[in-house]
Amino acid sequence: MNRGIVVTGGAHGIGKQICLDFTQAGDQVCFLDIDEKRSAEFAEENPNLFYFCGDAAEPLTLKRFIEFSLEKLFRIDVLVNNACRGNKGILSGLTYEEFDHTLSIGLKAPFELSRLCKDELIKNHGRIINIASSRAFQSEPDTEAYASAKGGIVALTHALAVSLGPDVLVNCIAPGWINVTEQQEFSQEDRFAIPAGKVGTPKDISNMVLFLCEQDFITGETITVDGGMNKRMIYHGDWNWHYNAD
Repeated sequence: MNRGIVVTGGAHGIGKQICLDFTQAGDQVCFLDIDEKRSAEFAEENPNLFYFCGDAAEPLTLKRFIEFSLEKLFRIDVLVNNACRGNKGILSGLTYEEFDHTLSIGLKAPFELSRLCKDELIKNHGRIINIASSRAFQSEPDTEAYASAKGGIVALTHALAVSLGPDVLVNCIAPGWINVTEQQEFSQEDRFAIPAGKVGTPKDISNMVLFLCEQDFITGETITVDGGMNKRMIYHGDWNWHYNAD
């Protein structure tokens, strides 16, 4: 398709699969990642991939990344805000600075990149795809920073959709349990906990990213892709689930 695609956190997991699928669709991709070795190895495998190494928490890095992307791609049609980093929470001593750093990567950077790409995206009737998490709506203990970043990006999505529409369509995907490791097999209990009967893969998320870039009547939405896990009600003793108060 020869579109210009910009992705953050593109050297591993969901971000890597998104980059691969866009290049296989005939697009050129620039991605940002903090891991230079992994980024270089990934980019060497595909001539339509370009990488920029840096920390998404730093505004100057974001500015230079978009300048680099325009030099390589000549246009920006799609921005995928994927990068985020989890850390500890209120129970394990999360500091103000650590909380802010997670928000800088997972929420502030998506806004800043949207701002920096705004004119290009408007000109090209582009798309912004934000990657949230089912943790925007559900929590485990001690996950305040990550949950806040993901909850914030859900709100940012519909705010941007209203501000930038109709020229730019903005949507969000909230993945559930996605296997981003080399693990090939999961226990029967793990699989049966998910109504779809399997643990998700990065491809499951990337497929939705590409779909949202093709359609022209969905904007401002957050689509949960978790195999139905969030729809199952759990009570002590149901489905072999037992709560251990210890």
